[in-house]
Amino acid sequence: MMKRTFLATVTLIFALAGLAAAQSADEEYLKAMQLSDNCAKVQALDNYISKYAGQGTTNEHWAYAYYCLTPCASKPAQKAAEYGEKALGMPGIDDQTKLGLMATIPGLYNSIGQIDKADAAARKLIDFGKGLSDPKTGAKLQAGGYLMIGQFAEKAGNYGKAAENYITAYGILKDPSISKQLNGLAATLYKGGKFAEAEKVFREFYAADKGPESAALLGQTLYKQNKTDEALAIYKEGYAIKKTPALALNIAIILNAKAKENPALTMEAVNALIEAGLLNSKESKNLLGQAQNLFVGQDKELASSYAKIEEHKKAIEEFNKTIDTKFEGKSEEDLSEADKRLLKTLNANIEAENQAIAKIQASQKGVLDKFNALVAQVKARLGK
Repeated sequence: MMKRTFLATVTLIFALAGLAAAQSADEEYLKAMQLSDNCAKVQALDNYISKYAGQGTTNEHWAYAYYCLTPCASKPAQKAAEYGEKALGMPGIDDQTKLGLMATIPGLYNSIGQIDKADAAARKLIDFGKGLSDPKTGAKLQAGGYLMIGQFAEKAGNYGKAAENYITAYGILKDPSISKQLNGLAATLYKGGKFAEAEKVFREFYAADKGPESAALLGQTLYKQNKTDEALAIYKEGYAIKKTPALALNIAIILNAKAKENPALTMEAVNALIEAGLLNSKESKNLLGQAQNLFVGQDKELASSYAKIEEHKKAIEEFNKTIDTKFEGKSEEDLSEADKRLLKTLNANIEAENQAIAKIQASQKGVLDKFNALVAQVKARLGK
């Protein structure tokens, strides 16, 4: 009887000791998480892990997770990444925290030059996205993983790998932020004079995408290599799919230049300039002005009339200068008869020049009415 009582007492002592230890661990974890200074919190979590790791405490998985997730400049990236991966392998971590860990760990590895581990960690995010029942969220996570791999590769100077992953990401999720990344890669390649490499990359992108974004990038790359006809063809293909302001502008620029050498392209260039002007509000006045000049320029007599108007305006300016010089500060009482005759003649000359301008402008009206009708047709075609 005494022996059984002794054993029961010992068992109770050990149970109470275990309970006390568990309470102590919980208290230390809570104290760590209540610290407002992130670096102090990270250090306290590290102390907790060093003391209780592997003992089955209630919050061990959270300690690993929040060590990884808590921002602190002095925190060792290697340890943070490893702790994050440790947390991912432990039960009890919710999906939201898992996502945070999978989005954080790749960048930690990349920051210390461990590219292979960074890529492997990003692929966990991709795989997680593939397994989700919500296709929209799954696509975002997959694209995000490929985007990270592309960013790591671009930073390391591996532009082919970067492009491949950016293109894959864009194929999954056609998001403007991904096309912006591709534009940045293009700028990097152009700056380095790697036009052939850029062309190869963006031909692959265009072949896979066949959309306005890929058309703009490939067309720009060809244009920079003076492959103008090829660039124009690609821009037109992309524009046929979607009438974007950027593609309209690129088409107009090329056709405007070509029309100066080949008059047969004039009307195509005029239409392109009008469309670009209607789609690019900030440059509308300039583009529509170019379209009008090109349209009017087809009529040689009418085109020369603009120069004649300028001549008449210059004559008016000279007559006004003469009036200002000869009669400045004089009242009508101060004028001699000769002065009055001269002033009358100068004013008559100015009126004659104004009438000449009005006559030329009247002759222009028919052609300008045709141009304005053309603008209206283009507006209707674009639904403007």
